[in-house]
Amino acid sequence: MYSSRFESAVSAEVFGVSPIMSINYERVLKENLNSFYSVRGGLGYLPATKGNGAGISIPIEASFNKKLLLADLTGIKLMNTFPRRFLFEPFIQAGLGYARIMYPGGDQRNYVNLVFKIRGQFIIKVPPKPKIFFLSVGVNPRIKRSGLVFYEATPGGGENFYGGLSLGMGL
Repeated sequence: MYSSRFESAVSAEVFGVSPIMSINYERVLKENLNSFYSVRGGLGYLPATKGNGAGISIPIEASFNKKLLLADLTGIKLMNTFPRRFLFEPFIQAGLGYARIMYPGGDQRNYVNLVFKIRGQFIIKVPPKPKIFFLSVGVNPRIKRSGLVFYEATPGGGENFYGGLSLGMGL
């Protein structure tokens, strides 16, 4: 069983389902003994491109999170007489993401991504309710007609790698 249970969370993500950065709200739909299902949505920022001003994105993601049952990583005991105050729980996360991209010049795009992440949930046990923070790192291959794309060239000559980092806090 995992200890880092929360009903909702907020997170900041870079290079995730939203191409550049986004602020997201996450909601846990169903909890099991060592796993949970969650959905999240947010609002993202996109820098100006040739011919377009800065744009926005609306990322949506649904995922399954399974606790990794590794060695005992359940915490650090501060003193032998006190219960553990800090806990760490690793998860593997898999899901599907969608992002609606909108620029003011009328350029609109739709992106669909698979989501594969390693997620660490850190718990600080303080009364009355534990504080839960999480960090996730992963890859988000884009789904195209030609198959899964992990990186591709940009019109400006650069390359995009579809992977990201997210930092959040349970509410």
